[in-house]
Amino acid sequence: MAEARCSIARLAVLASATLPLAGCGTGGYYWAWYVVMPTTPQGKINFFYMVAGFELTLELAGLALVFGVLIGLVLALLRRSHSRALRVFVESYVGFVRAIPTFVLLLWIYYALPVMVQSLAPEVQALPGIYGMTHLTPLSAATMTLALSAGAFLSEIFRAGIEGIPRGHVEAALSVGMSLWQAMRQIVLPQALRRMLPPTASQFIQTLKDSALASTIGLRELTRRVSELQVQTYRPLELYTFLALEYLLLILVLSYLARVMERRIQID
Repeated sequence: MAEARCSIARLAVLASATLPLAGCGTGGYYWAWYVVMPTTPQGKINFFYMVAGFELTLELAGLALVFGVLIGLVLALLRRSHSRALRVFVESYVGFVRAIPTFVLLLWIYYALPVMVQSLAPEVQALPGIYGMTHLTPLSAATMTLALSAGAFLSEIFRAGIEGIPRGHVEAALSVGMSLWQAMRQIVLPQALRRMLPPTASQFIQTLKDSALASTIGLRELTRRVSELQVQTYRPLELYTFLALEYLLLILVLSYLARVMERRIQID
């Protein structure tokens, strides 16, 4: 199965690289690859301008994953609470966030959330951290959006991982004098982590792809930079093909790293 996936990936790369080039100068369209080729003066400027977006794209995805993991872990633990109110809250949050398209959530956080906060009483606006919600940058709004979205999905991954550990392990830890928190931290979570890492890596890849939505609010990541050049050069076919190859490269590298991680933590 793994070899088949690798073969499909190689064919996808080969097709993406050769099909556009095969049509150069045919069909009445002149392919202007010079706009992205670093061998020409203008192409060199465009090329390095586009690849500079890798840094912000990875930063956004990384921040979103870190905060998403924290949100997901807290929600997963609250989901196991004895309090019915907490369980209902978590279930409602997960269902609500998963039902809303990530793009709509991004627009609401960037444009609507500051307006809502500004309408609150002055005493509330004076609270620590509230002022920052009225002056969101594109990076902070996108990070908040992707973290909230990833947290909802990760909470289900973490919950399944925790519940997959036999309850006898927890009972044994409690019988030797451990508190419930110590049992979770020292016994349950280390075992559950091995089960949770592969789907967590898949969620990171999905978050990376969703980061392209941030281009709509002005964040100069990969997609935004290519869109800006497209307006200047009027070469959408070449530029967006190059953009697709950029994301393909990222996803293939991350998928390979995820498979390596899977093999290392594989459960017998």
